[in-house]
Amino acid sequence: MAVSGPQLDRNERSRTKKTITPAYFIVALLTVALMGCEKNSGQAIVLSKEHIAAAPPNTETPNAQSEPGPTAEIRPMGDDEIAVDGYVMKPEARGTSRDPRALQHEQWLVKVRMLDNGRTFQVPTDQAKWEKLRENDPVKVRYHTGKYTRTVWAAEIE
Repeated sequence: MAVSGPQLDRNERSRTKKTITPAYFIVALLTVALMGCEKNSGQAIVLSKEHIAAAPPNTETPNAQSEPGPTAEIRPMGDDEIAVDGYVMKPEARGTSRDPRALQHEQWLVKVRMLDNGRTFQVPTDQAKWEKLRENDPVKVRYHTGKYTRTVWAAEIE
């Protein structure tokens, strides 16, 4: 049985659509990714440095809830607690493996203030750079900001 011209064209068009659709999708994702943030760099002043030890291995059950339930109540912060980066903790837990900000690896954080716009944010760095820096040292910082949210992403000290 021979395939007629219009039927052949329809099958070929279907095959072409299947191969072009992923290409358009990839191009669209790349465009959004590149257009969604701005690269920035400039001089900054070191405000403070902080080391956070690695958290112990997680022994939590997989079904544990990390979000408060519907009956959770907001309680006032105790006299023996401090607030750091939106986390409430005991002062002696800050920087240790019991710090709520602790990850599975050690963190070496440098808090900087940009000279051109006064923006303040933390920059993760390696231990060698962290040890060389002192408060009030000038540094050059490179970072990305979201175009719409102005959130700082991928900051690094040069």
